[in-house]
Amino acid sequence: MSNNEEAGAQLRVQHTGQVFPIEKAELGIGRQEDNAIILADPRVSAYHAVIYWRAETGAFFIEDLESKGGTYVNGIRLEAPRMLRDGDSIRLGNTVMELTLPPSPGATLVRTLPAVGKGGPGAPSRRPVLAGITIAILAGFTILCVGLLVVLLLIGGRGTPNVIIQSPADGAQIALGNELILRATASGATDITLLELRVDGSLVATASEAEGMSSLTVSKPWIFGTPGEHVISASASTAREKSSRPVSVKVTVYGAVATDTPTPEPPTDTPTPTVTPSPTPEDTATPTPTTVPPPQVEYFQASPASIRAGDCATLQWGKVNNATEASIGPDIGGVGTPGEETVCPLETTSYTLTARGPGGTTQVSTRVTVVGGLPDLTIDSIAFVPSPPEAGEETEVQLTIRNAGIGAADAFDWEWQAGTEPTIDGRVYGLGAGESTVITLAWSPGQPQERLPIEARVDTNDEVLEGNEDNNRYASVIQVIEVEIEPVTLTLMSEGILDGYSLNDGTGSNSRDILIGNGEVLSPTGELVARGFLSFDLSEIPAGATIESAELRFYQKEIEGSPYQKLGNLVLEHVYYGTSFDESAYDAPALGTAVLELQSSPEAWYILSDLTIADWVQSSLAADLSRQQFRLQFSQETDGDGQEDWIAIEDGGSILGSPQAPRLILIYAP
Repeated sequence: MSNNEEAGAQLRVQHTGQVFPIEKAELGIGRQEDNAIILADPRVSAYHAVIYWRAETGAFFIEDLESKGGTYVNGIRLEAPRMLRDGDSIRLGNTVMELTLPPSPGATLVRTLPAVGKGGPGAPSRRPVLAGITIAILAGFTILCVGLLVVLLLIGGRGTPNVIIQSPADGAQIALGNELILRATASGATDITLLELRVDGSLVATASEAEGMSSLTVSKPWIFGTPGEHVISASASTAREKSSRPVSVKVTVYGAVATDTPTPEPPTDTPTPTVTPSPTPEDTATPTPTTVPPPQVEYFQASPASIRAGDCATLQWGKVNNATEASIGPDIGGVGTPGEETVCPLETTSYTLTARGPGGTTQVSTRVTVVGGLPDLTIDSIAFVPSPPEAGEETEVQLTIRNAGIGAADAFDWEWQAGTEPTIDGRVYGLGAGESTVITLAWSPGQPQERLPIEARVDTNDEVLEGNEDNNRYASVIQVIEVEIEPVTLTLMSEGILDGYSLNDGTGSNSRDILIGNGEVLSPTGELVARGFLSFDLSEIPAGATIESAELRFYQKEIEGSPYQKLGNLVLEHVYYGTSFDESAYDAPALGTAVLELQSSPEAWYILSDLTIADWVQSSLAADLSRQQFRLQFSQETDGDGQEDWIAIEDGGSILGSPQAPRLILIYAP
């Protein structure tokens, strides 16, 4: 919400007249489409600057987001966040905007003169704590609107393009026969494929891109051949067949300038008779044609006009009259007037300001002389793979170091540091003028952090004499995220060679079905008793894994006699009998015991899902046991009647891999 409901805070783009309201929420400015204020200016960074409100000071502040070209307020480049005042001129790239702030209640509005020095107020927090219920409601409403906008964008594809006509201005007056530049730009979508420019409904120029772009610009030199009113229009479309709202401007073209015929002077020695003029009807008067003058540039200069290699100068120009557009070359483009631009040429360069208007074209030039040839070492970027870095995972850090000067640099040191961790350093053995090198190093962040300061420095021992010694440091803040590890599901089939049954007479088998129960009476040892055994290999589970759940399944193929009526329920025991199956397994010590629910039907599965089994597997891993092994027996193993009372369990020894083989299903976190 603006400060004043009738006339809120706003930014007005000087060369297009476009107006952006300024809210008390944080407003990003740049070329990227998720900014609150999107500028189709190639010299503006993707995320260039931000404007935000500080309740404790009752004022708006602007902060540069480490943009390449910088942010200027009243011609002064921002070194720190600065409080904004009514009438401030803000420049980003080639775009100049004028700030209008409403007066505070009961206060007199005062327009301040442009600042004459560098700096500004101390750096405030970019995300101040909002005080008061009203501000909280406003912030919530803003977040809701932004969320709705994101949803609409996701539903609608890649956005609908917006088109602006940059030249000529609406209502411009143009002399017949004079050349001007027709220019329009489309932005606001990521897949713009076509931009069309028309004069009086006829197509005169297009710009197209088969793959789609986030911005397209079309320009066309044009001379109107007939006087009167003319309409220039532009429209754009995307790869998804979304079309912009057509925009247009109207201009008036004046006819040929009439030549005045001078009236002869009467002789000086002849008396001039007195004549009483007759009244002339007003409708018979003939207007005198007016000649439209060419553009007039107040001044255009470089300060200073001579610099050392690696230093910068400021181009300054005054008001330009009788012009519809102005541009500066090389490499600057359209500008507002008056204004200024910081340039850092690597060699002596002449800059030309070209102004066009109804009366023609005017060009003025100034030169920046570059003396010497010094190197200039700087860090262009720090990149991470993966990005953002993940806590506990090795991350590749890429430092891009560049020599921006026009002289070669000898060997120099570099270093990189994250937070308070030990510094990582190295050496570059020379870098030619304009050359870059990418340093790759390995780094493992210890823990997740929302804001981790990082810093890189070049020429740390001041070995290289540079044209600019103030840009050898790159500092930023990054996020280190915590990666959620997906649990792993592992199905283990029992080992046939270690599955089997053992009898109390010292015999048994691991090559047939697993028997559990009793049978004939032996003398003198008593009744014959069988116990069953299952074994599962744990070697696939990584060290340090956490068992989250376990499920044991085995198939009851056959029931002989009445084991469940005479001998009770099955008992499952956690045992360990090693890497071979012999009679010693019969009396192996039990490490844990569980009584199973009754499954009295043949050809049926026992399915045991219990945290107890998961705990047994975890304890086996903790004890460095290579296998998880179980013993099956009845709760009452003898009844003395000498009859066959037993069950048969399918074992894991089938060569073809029986679908009824015992299995252990584990879910674990690595």
